[in-house]
Amino acid sequence: MSNLSPRRTPVIPRPRIRAARSRSELFRRYRKPLALAFTLLALAAALNVLATGQLAQRQVVVALADIAAGRTVSAQQIEVQSVPLAPDDRQVISEPAAVLGQRLAVAVPAGTVLREHLLVGPNLLTGSAAGTVAVPIRLSDPATVALIHPGQLVDIVLTTGDGFEQQISSRTIARAVPVLWVPSSDSGGELGMFSAAGTPGEGIIVVAAANARSDELAGAVSRGKVSAVLVN
Repeated sequence: MSNLSPRRTPVIPRPRIRAARSRSELFRRYRKPLALAFTLLALAAALNVLATGQLAQRQVVVALADIAAGRTVSAQQIEVQSVPLAPDDRQVISEPAAVLGQRLAVAVPAGTVLREHLLVGPNLLTGSAAGTVAVPIRLSDPATVALIHPGQLVDIVLTTGDGFEQQISSRTIARAVPVLWVPSSDSGGELGMFSAAGTPGEGIIVVAAANARSDELAGAVSRGKVSAVLVN
C-alpha cells in the first residue's frame, strides 16, 4: 500500500476589491461599462427616430373596403381616421367631400390612405415626365380590355392592310406606356376627366404617353387594327 497522500487542488485566493472611497474613484472604476451603456442608449434612440421618420398623426380619408379601379367612391366605402404620416405628404385627402363621387384610377385595398393621384383627374399624371399627356385609345378588340389593369405597361401595336389589296403590316407605335385607366363593367361611358364617345364595351383605355405621340395614338383606330401587348 502506498503511503503517498492524494494531491490537493491548490486554492487560488480571490483578489480582494477594495471598496471605492469616493464618487470619482467609483466612476473611474466603471467608466468603460458606463460608456458602453450610454453608447447603446444613444444608438437605440437614433434608431427609434429613424424608424418613426418623425411621423405625425393626421386625420385623413381611408378606404374601409376594397374598391375596384374605375369605381366611384361612396360614403359607405370611406371614413376619416387618424394615421401616422409624414408632415410634408400633401397628396393625402382630409375631407370626404373631396373623394365622394370621384372615380378611382387604380384598385385600392381596404385600409389604404386615399391620395389625389389615385383618382381619375388632373393628378392622374403625378410623377410623370415633363411633356407626358393622358391619351384615350380605342382598342379594336374590346375583350382585351378585361386583361389590362392600371399600372401595367403595354406596347400599342397598329396593324394595317387586309392581305388582299394591301399587305398586312404591323408596327409598334408606342412602347412600354403605363396604363392610367380602364373602364369597369358598370362604369358606363363616363371617364371622369376624359370624354368618350362610346361605352366600355368599345375598348377604350387611357395611357400616359409623350405629347408628340398623342395624335398618332388617339387616331390609330381610324388607320387600322389597334391592339395592346402586355410587357414587363
